[in-house]
Amino acid sequence: MRSNFGRILGILLLGGLLAASAQAQPFGAWARFSGPTHGYIEIAASPDLNPTGAFTIEAWVSISNNTTGEDCRSIAGKNYTQAWWIGQCNVGGQPTLRSYLGGHGAKNGGIIPRGVWTHITVTYDGAARRHYINGELAATFPETGALGTSTSPMRIGSDVSWQFSPTGSIDEVRLWNVARSISQLRDNINVRIPGAQAGLVGLWRLDGSALDSVGGHGGVVGGSGVNFFTFPVTISCGSSTTAALCLNDRFAITTKWRTNATPGTPTDGDGHVVVAGPNSGIFWFFSSDNWEVMVKALNACGLNSRYWIFSAATTNVFYRMEVLDVRAGVQKIYFNYPGPPAPAVTDTDAFATCP
Repeated sequence: MRSNFGRILGILLLGGLLAASAQAQPFGAWARFSGPTHGYIEIAASPDLNPTGAFTIEAWVSISNNTTGEDCRSIAGKNYTQAWWIGQCNVGGQPTLRSYLGGHGAKNGGIIPRGVWTHITVTYDGAARRHYINGELAATFPETGALGTSTSPMRIGSDVSWQFSPTGSIDEVRLWNVARSISQLRDNINVRIPGAQAGLVGLWRLDGSALDSVGGHGGVVGGSGVNFFTFPVTISCGSSTTAALCLNDRFAITTKWRTNATPGTPTDGDGHVVVAGPNSGIFWFFSSDNWEVMVKALNACGLNSRYWIFSAATTNVFYRMEVLDVRAGVQKIYFNYPGPPAPAVTDTDAFATCP
């Protein structure tokens, strides 16, 4: 009996890893850097990797750096002394997004919470540099003029002039030669880009390799301490709890909310489950009789070979909803941004992890 279970579990684990790789969206798989060991992904130099008039670099990161000193770690760069670089640095005790743009120097803006999957973006449109955290504008710096260039290779998890790798994970790195708008960032923050798009220079999904999915700028792993990981795979998410829904016996769903207006600051609390069924449930934030978010998971494998995620909310505060398919090891994160009433989520392409 134990031997059969081990074989079945092994098949499920392998199937989960393959499904995660096929999903090829954020959190299908990712690169983990063991820092302070110096490891990186290096992409050969190319003029394409030097946008000069407009620029966007974005990635998902989960970094746990030291809390003492400045401790700057490279997320991605193409020789910060000449071209561009983004990283996480301690600034005033806060883990902060820092960017260098050639000819314009360094700027700090936006908190990257330690050890939490966070989407970061830096854009430049010829008039201003902007930092975004999880699709929220964190800082704007008026700047003009062309960006500098470099013949150095591009690196993920390092920079040829700042060889300090992060302790943590990087996923779904996208480089553009256009300045992406806030609506473009939000609309695609957790969506798979299927192929080439106008302005997209390179897309490194890091789903088990350093390949570029659109631009032919494939990388190679260098140094030491770089590996590729997925979420742990299990047979079931069990039963719903006071803090998490378990839907369709496979989707573990949690919510976190925040009233602080500063992007990247810690959330105020966890959503609490007030109603839970096998396929849907409801969360509250402030009090048990003030219901906030209803979410359901639908098995649409017979329709479009996907599991669907739908949600509706009666709130206008920021919240983050994490949905993890525990059988496939694939996660998606949805955000509601503060201000207007929360829009519905109708994600009919959510999880390509059937059956």
